[in-house]
Formats: sequence, C-alpha cells, structure tokens
Amino acid sequence: MLLAERHLKSHADFLSAYDRCAAQLDPPVPPGYGPAKTQFYRWLSGRMVGLPRDYHCRVLAKMFPGWTVEELFQMAEAAPTVARAHESNRLGADVELGEFLGAEMITSGITLVYPTFELPLRPVQPCRPAETPYRCTFGRKVRAFAADHRSDVLVALPQTEIRGLLYVFSVLQRHTAESIEIRSDRDIVADSDRPYISFGLTCNDCTRMYLETVERPLFTLNGSGAESGSHFEQLELTDGSRYDSSADHNVGVIARVRPSPELHPGRYWIFCAGLGPRGTTGASWYLANSWTLLQRRAGDREFVAVVGVGEKSDGAVQLEHMLIESTS
Repeated sequence: MLLAERHLKSHADFLSAYDRCAAQLDPPVPPGYGPAKTQFYRWLSGRMVGLPRDYHCRVLAKMFPGWTVEELFQMAEAAPTVARAHESNRLGADVELGEFLGAEMITSGITLVYPTFELPLRPVQPCRPAETPYRCTFGRKVRAFAADHRSDVLVALPQTEIRGLLYVFSVLQRHTAESIEIRSDRDIVADSDRPYISFGLTCNDCTRMYLETVERPLFTLNGSGAESGSHFEQLELTDGSRYDSSADHNVGVIARVRPSPELHPGRYWIFCAGLGPRGTTGASWYLANSWTLLQRRAGDREFVAVVGVGEKSDGAVQLEHMLIESTS
C-alpha cells in the first residue's frame, strides 16, 4: 500500500506530511487544512463519491508525484475488502470512543489522573483514632520516590491505581491519536476546569472533590464506624442499591458525569475506582475492554456502572449493575 511504503498510515503522520507539502505550494495551503480523522479514513475506505476539494487535490498531487488524484482514489477503491473493512471498523471505533470521552476531551486532549501521597521522612506525632486523616484509612501498596521540590517527604504512588491507569492508557493509545497527559490528583484539583479520567476512590482528591461538592453524586460510600477512621466497606448508588466488598469478591465502579452541563455540555469527568484489593484495577480493566458496551447503553447520558471482580485476576470481572441518568 502506498501509504504504508511512506510510513503515512496513521492520521497524525499523514497530517504532518500533508502540512509540509501544503506549505510548498504556490500559493501555499495554510497549516490546519488537512483532512480530519474521519475524513482521512473515509478517503482510505474506497467509498468516496467524487474527489476531495480542489486544495486537497493540489496537496495530494504534491505528496505523491507521478500519481494523479484520480489514480490515488482508484487505488483505494481497488483495495482488498478485508483492508477496507479494517479501516472502516477503526473509523467506527474512533468515532464511538470520541463520543464516550466527550467532545471536549477529544478537542483538548485526554488527561489521566493518579493519586499521590506525601510521606514525611522525619517522625511525626501519631494521630489518635478520632483524628485519623480521611485519606489515610485506605491501605495501599505504594511506590515511593523522593520529591524533587522538598527534601523532607517522599511522594508515594498507589500501585493498584497506577496499574489501572495503565490498562486505560494502553487502549487509548491504540484507538486514538489524541494527546494523553498523565497528572497527579493534586495538580488537577488545583486546576479542575477540564475533562479527565480519574483512578481511585477517596485516595484520589478528584473523586473526593466530586463526592463532597456535588449536590447529588451518582454514588456515595458508607463505612462501619467511619467516625473512628475505619475503612469504607460499601458503595451506594442514587437508586438505593448497595454493594459490599469481601475477601473473594471486590467491587469496582465506573462513573461518567457532567460537572457543568450548562457551561460545558461536552465535558465529562470519568471515575474509575473500587473497594478491595482488585476493585480499582478490575474496574479499569473493564473500562479498557468494555467501554463500547457502556457507551452503547448510556449514549450521551451520565451513568454509573458497578462491576464484580474476582480475587485472582483483574480480568475476572463482570458487570453487575448500570444506572443511567435520565435526560430530563
């Protein structure tokens, strides 16, 4: 295939070459006039009716000397059926994923948010049970490294939340050409005027901000003896359904909400979290592998999905309940 020979099969690579050739024309075609992703894959599908606009034809003739524009699109029409089906399926997946993430995330880039902890290096006065900090009630395996801006703390990264983030990061890399930024919860809470995907329950400040500031969050957390700083053990949805985590059955939650539907109708906050050792990683695995099911059921509405996760594998996960908000 001509594009494969020139290493131009991805939309991003094609656009770079397009802009370079467009600048060499007389008169030049300004940057940013290249085909959108959906248009690019339509060109490759062999289903074009007629030819692209004149300025596209000028650039394509420059990009592929020795070929007429008609010949280029005849090649696409003559491509094997399997190849056309592959490109068509990829186009469909890209469009559907864009709908799942929301228009603003596709336009401005994808932000994945991980929780952090600061661990003092010098001894501190132990807290009495009633004074135990809210976020310290969650036991987590952590990776720690010295903070470069302070010499008296370690910054700790929870292992399970990072593993969950990587599941989702991997699928986003395969299905989108959008930029992906990975930021700490502390950074995002300080500047939350953006869409994002957040990992972790109350260990993540983004999740806590949602639970504490929204009048009617789609899910809440219940705990036994919460006054004494115990673990949260139960997830409750707005329809009254409740889910408990146990040693052999963890609970994961995936929620997609609109923080400001009037101001930012295309903005979603997506939360991926859970109760138990595999709650968050199981929810992340499910999100990475079954986002199409969630999107087809929810459309553009807010939703919260509860998944059950087995004790032996992040992938031993199944959807138990999905609550979809009405549009009214």
